[in-house]
Amino acid sequence: MNQTIREVKSQKKNQKAKTFQKRWCCFNNQNLKIEKKGDFYTVAFPTLEKKIGVPVVVRPYQQTWLDRIMNGTAKQGTAVLYKKKKKWYVAIPITFEVKRRKETKVMGIDLGLRYIAVASVGTKSLFFKGNPCAFIRRRYAALRRRLGKAKKLHMIRKIGDKESRWMKDMNHKISRQIVRFALANGVGVIRMEDLAGIRKRAASAKEAGRSLHSWAFHQLQTMIAYKAEMAGIRVEWVNPTYTSQTCRCGHREKANRNGIHFQCQKCGYTIHADLNGAINIAKAISGFAA
Repeated sequence: MNQTIREVKSQKKNQKAKTFQKRWCCFNNQNLKIEKKGDFYTVAFPTLEKKIGVPVVVRPYQQTWLDRIMNGTAKQGTAVLYKKKKKWYVAIPITFEVKRRKETKVMGIDLGLRYIAVASVGTKSLFFKGNPCAFIRRRYAALRRRLGKAKKLHMIRKIGDKESRWMKDMNHKISRQIVRFALANGVGVIRMEDLAGIRKRAASAKEAGRSLHSWAFHQLQTMIAYKAEMAGIRVEWVNPTYTSQTCRCGHREKANRNGIHFQCQKCGYTIHADLNGAINIAKAISGFAA
């Protein structure tokens, strides 16, 4: 309780709002203890009456971090107990030392509209098709139009929140697979492109608006970056200029690319256009971003 009072006081000093804001309970690493009993995890924290232990539902990747807190390889920060949509959650920040990987392999990642992400390292590649996601986004767009005609604005906001959560979940899954792919292939550096102008790649405004034009690419890159850094993989940012038009022979021409097909007009080399972009990003052919 004292910890919560101190937290509220510290936040109140910088609060300019005149309306009351809800502040959730906070527990430092001395007041909140994580325990494992059999296959189940519990968190114990003090209440007004007594200290209680509550079982928590955790996902497999979360179990790894809880185990690290308990074995001392990760330091537990100030936890926050909060309620969201009739469910209670506990958010536990952690800090830990990251050991840089000694591998020298470089992986490039190309982001786009037809394929959300394409990763390339050496002769191996990983593709994430955009069609399934574009289909779901078009369904959300159609639903918003129907609700708009019916003037159900509160439902439009609700649908928008649901779509954002779905997109965030997809980005988590994609970024997790990409980092696992990097680790499995001995990658020490991941290179990604500057996203300026990515939405200009759509064939038309209609295609862009109804599919992946507003996909959270920056969010996806952020997730890839922090997951990679947590695994000890260095992240570098490159200038994407001409990465989709340049052949391995060095010839650069706009006609080299036609949709997802790449064929060099000089040497005849053919490859998937997004894979070619990922390879060129790995090579940083246009230099690094400022």
